[in-house]
Amino acid sequence: MKHLTILICATLLSVGLFAQEVDMLSKRGEMILPQQGEMALGIDAMPVFGYFGDLFNGTVGNNTNFGFVNGLYNANTIYVKYYLEDQVAIRGAVRIGYENWIDKEFVTMDQQIPDPLVQVTDKYTFNSTNIGVGADYLMYRGKGRVQGYYGGGAFINYNSWRDSYTYGNPITTQFSSPNWFDFEINPLTGDPFGEVSGGERILEQYSNNDFGITLRGVIGVEYFFAPKISVGGEMGLGINFNQDGGFQTVERWTGTEVEVETTELPHDNFKGVDNFTSASCFIMFHF
Repeated sequence: MKHLTILICATLLSVGLFAQEVDMLSKRGEMILPQQGEMALGIDAMPVFGYFGDLFNGTVGNNTNFGFVNGLYNANTIYVKYYLEDQVAIRGAVRIGYENWIDKEFVTMDQQIPDPLVQVTDKYTFNSTNIGVGADYLMYRGKGRVQGYYGGGAFINYNSWRDSYTYGNPITTQFSSPNWFDFEINPLTGDPFGEVSGGERILEQYSNNDFGITLRGVIGVEYFFAPKISVGGEMGLGINFNQDGGFQTVERWTGTEVEVETTELPHDNFKGVDNFTSASCFIMFHF
C-alpha cells in the first residue's frame, strides 16, 4: 500500500510538469481553478488510501503515513489556504490534541498475614497536549487542471505530557517494601511488569519542554478533478531542531523514613536535515 501511495503522488508530480492547456470552465460553466481572494480547507487523504488498501488486500491497519515533520503532518491536521493572487497562496496548518486516560489495577493489601483476596487499588493517570502550527508561502505554475507549486515555510511543535501514580499501599515503617503495581512496560512482553514489591517507586514524571522548529522548502502538484476540488501531493527538504526535558518525582524508604525527591530528566536535543513527505496526499476544497 505504501508503494502504491508513493506511485500515485509521484505520478501527480510528473504530470504537473507537462500539463497542457485545457478549458478552465466545467460543462456547467463553473470556474475549475481557484481565484484571488478565495480560501481552501484541506484534509489528509492517507486514511482514504488506507481504507482501500485494507479493502483490496484483506488486511487492516495499513501504514500509509510514511512521512511527517514534528508530528504535524498526519490525519489529525487541518489545512487552510488563502489565495493572495490567482497563482500565489499562503497555507497554514494546525494540530491541537489533548489526551487523558486512567488505568486502575488491584494489588494485594499489605498485612501481617497476607490475604490475596484482600486488595487495594493502584492508579496510573496519563495526559498530554500536542500543539503544532505553521505556514507555507506557495507559488503555482501550470496550465489546465494540473497545477504545480513550490515554496517554503516554518513550523513549530510543542508537546507536554505527565505520568501520575497513586498507590493503595503506602510506604511505612511496618511495610517499608510494600506491594504495588508497576505500570512500566516490559520490553520483552509489551505488557506492564505487574505487581511487585519494593521500597522505591515513581510518583510523577512529566515533560513540559518538548519543543521543535522546522524550516523547509516544498514542491508539489494539485489536480483539480472537479470545480474547486483538488487532490495533491508534495515533497520537500527540511531542517529540524528539537529539544525536550522534564522532571521525575520518586518516593523511597531510606531505612529510617520516607523520602520524596524530584530530579531533572536529561535534556535531549535533535538537529537534522532530510527529505520528507508533507501530508503525503491530500484533498483540498476551495470556496
